[in-house]
Amino acid sequence: MRRPSQPGHGRPERRLLRGAFGHGMGPLWRPVDRARSRARLLLRLGLILALLVNGVLAGHGVATAPARARAEAARLHLVQAAVLGRAGPGATGVATHYHTGELVRVAWTYPDGHTMVGRFDLPRPVDLGQGLPIWVTDRGEIADPPQSAAALALLSLGMGAGGLLVLSLGLQALYLLRRRSLDRRVDRRWAEGWAAVEPHWSGRLHGRPGNPAA
Repeated sequence: MRRPSQPGHGRPERRLLRGAFGHGMGPLWRPVDRARSRARLLLRLGLILALLVNGVLAGHGVATAPARARAEAARLHLVQAAVLGRAGPGATGVATHYHTGELVRVAWTYPDGHTMVGRFDLPRPVDLGQGLPIWVTDRGEIADPPQSAAALALLSLGMGAGGLLVLSLGLQALYLLRRRSLDRRVDRRWAEGWAAVEPHWSGRLHGRPGNPAA
């Protein structure tokens, strides 16, 4: 035999919705209880919205990764640069060999024939005057190598996950602040009510010490 449902009982989602609007929760359901239910409801809706938005953005980033990779590769050019010498702070003289990670001055010829000079962190050891492949933009400026479609897709997924994490933490923080505010309100009202009842309950109002019911 099926038991009749009690006020406020049922599936958690249904209970949360009913509690947020105060329907069918019984005579002991207070306004502060309704405010707490609304805060939980807003938190869940915010998390769902954050998941949807970041999921859509991440999916769009993954879908457009091949086109973005082709566009990035089209604006970059691989040229041969020559090492001219050290470029770090206090660098003097010219060495015949340079190590990985060392900052050096390099010269390269831009695709339209202009020779340019700049600074470059060596990805591998090279000798003075040795050719060094570098990527440059259409304006001839040194650039990072073009990223593959897979790398751009992973970057989009990572940004989506990071955005979801940040939004989730922010929503959780707002929810906790709201709950703390409601708890302080309950404590304050309880203290005010007890201050009004305690003299009658303890008998102090009528000059009788202790609980009059004792």
